[in-house]
Amino acid sequence: MPTSCPSVGSSTVPRLGPWHWLVFVVGVVPALAYAFSPRIGDLELYFRSARSLLAGATPNQDFRFEYPPYALLWFVPAAWLRDTTDGFVRVFGLQLVVLDAFIKWALLHEGARLWGRAGRSMVPCIAYSVTTWVASVYYLKRYDLIPAALTLAALLAVARRRDLLAGLALAVGVVTKLYPVVLVPLLVVICWRRGTLGRLSLGLALGVAPLLALSTVWPWWGFASFHVNRGLQVESLPASLVWAAHHLGWAQGVIWLKAPAAYELHGTVAENAKALMRWLWVLGTLTATALGAWAARHRPAEHVGELARLALVPLLAFIILNPVLSPQFLTWVMALAALSLLSGSPTVPLLILAAGMMSRGTFIGQGYRVGAGGVQTLLILTRNGVLLAAGFLLLREVWRARVPRAREAGVEPVPGARALSALPVARGS
Repeated sequence: MPTSCPSVGSSTVPRLGPWHWLVFVVGVVPALAYAFSPRIGDLELYFRSARSLLAGATPNQDFRFEYPPYALLWFVPAAWLRDTTDGFVRVFGLQLVVLDAFIKWALLHEGARLWGRAGRSMVPCIAYSVTTWVASVYYLKRYDLIPAALTLAALLAVARRRDLLAGLALAVGVVTKLYPVVLVPLLVVICWRRGTLGRLSLGLALGVAPLLALSTVWPWWGFASFHVNRGLQVESLPASLVWAAHHLGWAQGVIWLKAPAAYELHGTVAENAKALMRWLWVLGTLTATALGAWAARHRPAEHVGELARLALVPLLAFIILNPVLSPQFLTWVMALAALSLLSGSPTVPLLILAAGMMSRGTFIGQGYRVGAGGVQTLLILTRNGVLLAAGFLLLREVWRARVPRAREAGVEPVPGARALSALPVARGS
């Protein structure tokens, strides 16, 4: 690993070589093929909601809409251009492929900034492409790729010191899927240290400003009540433990059933686990968010690979502790995991990408509809264990971020300790 990285804000634009473009094409073409496939999944719900809006209906008043308001606006162009589900699938699929191509191009571009045309510069894109091929059943048939691309754009903008753009991208991502809100404190701390918090705040304000106008005609906040009442989703960490206990005969009265938005576990044991996990989820996510911001406060992370690793801290906590954990949630972190291969140990990002591929097994066979069998339950447990391990390893990195600060103060750190921030850092020009 080199001892320095290209300067933040540098005008030098890396030139991609022929092998980069080959990797790009090979990465995107399979996605294009699957996005146009007739598999519908949640796309029918998106189509119906957008067509209802275009017909003059009001979301959460005339029909239920379970997502934040900007999500519906992303569905409208395809529904306006095509008035059938099949037509919508193709046009909306093209939207997703464009975003998929943006992410893969960004991974190649960042790799080339650090490594030039060396083979290792293509590793993040190759790792991400393989993961998306395996995970295509949820990666390209849900809209989670949209906020994931916006989150990546926000981090890239911060790394380039385009803080207004970063705030705008992050705000739009939050009002599209909500989860990027856990990254706001991280970006606030980074921009506060730079003295550019005003620009970030302006971007955030511009991103959420349309909500004021929407509020006059659309009770968009109604989506929250739907999620508050959701049960224990079968893929979540607590659900996998409860279902495994059910298989072993340790938990009685556990029921696997189809709910309005997902498959859930019900019964006394499942309800108790859900109540406990909700508190752990809130407290764990807040703690991880604070730790990520603390790490940025004590050692500025400017290189985009480091930013990605810090962003993964609250995001992984939000996902793995969540009593509602759909397979597509892994889409939120796959690009950041691939990007973090540019900075530090590859263990954590590879674990996350492996979990993304294992999530594909959730949909195999009839078990997902009637109750996972032993092998499928073991797969879900393994996937959740891998995510949990990745989260603990990241927390350890954040804790060790104090070591360089101790060195600067003339204090000898614990022998053998390594910090996240001891990794190559791109210095501002």
